[in-house]
Amino acid sequence: MKTIKSSLQGTKGTFGYLREALPNFTLANWDYEHGFFDRVLDDRNMVFLRLPVKVVTGELDSEDAWLEIGEPFVLRHVYQTGVEEDIGYMEPMVSGVMNQFQEPVDKDAQIDPRWIRKAEAIVKELENRLA
Repeated sequence: MKTIKSSLQGTKGTFGYLREALPNFTLANWDYEHGFFDRVLDDRNMVFLRLPVKVVTGELDSEDAWLEIGEPFVLRHVYQTGVEEDIGYMEPMVSGVMNQFQEPVDKDAQIDPRWIRKAEAIVKELENRLA
């Protein structure tokens, strides 16, 4: 895991607004008090830009719930590969869905610097958009 220093930390908005303002991000690993907006960075669904959010008021799945963004970070989960290829699941989106049900081989694998640079560029774009 590699944290990214950002002015996004502390930014507040409604769930509905943030969901629309964060293109290509998906709400993941959430409950009604906190969660993550994740964006896949690689084509194998193993490297993610993750924006933690905590609920300030309301419940996370409600459009008008107020959320606060935490410190962004890049995360690499290494999954067992080759399993779904035998059953015909070659599409990356399907692979990502399948991977969510298996325990990562390495939950905090080393991250190639190119993914960190890509994540930093996306964070900078989001800072400009949400400023």
